[in-house]
Amino acid sequence: MMKVPTIKHRVSIVCNDGTFATGFLHVPQGLRLLDYVNDTKERFIAITDAKFSNIKEIHSFKLYAEYRKSKEVIILNKTSIKWVEELAKDAETTEEV
Repeated sequence: MMKVPTIKHRVSIVCNDGTFATGFLHVPQGLRLLDYVNDTKERFIAITDAKFSNIKEIHSFKLYAEYRKSKEVIILNKTSIKWVEELAKDAETTEEV
């Protein structure tokens, strides 16, 4: 298994449907956050410690309650992203598979 050194970026993401997600993107060292998000080779990004707000299009109270909980990891399709804002940069370098 190959480990890739990454830098954690705390971000806020606005999705096309108006849903907000906050959490951490782990960007490979040497890449800017913008370059990582705009990379067309990968269609999905992983967000850790993710929290949702302003959730739309959910018609089940049980499902809505599940989305309101913090998630360890979510995988988000880049085409659903409208806006990404870096909230704070964590100086910690991590390694991911």
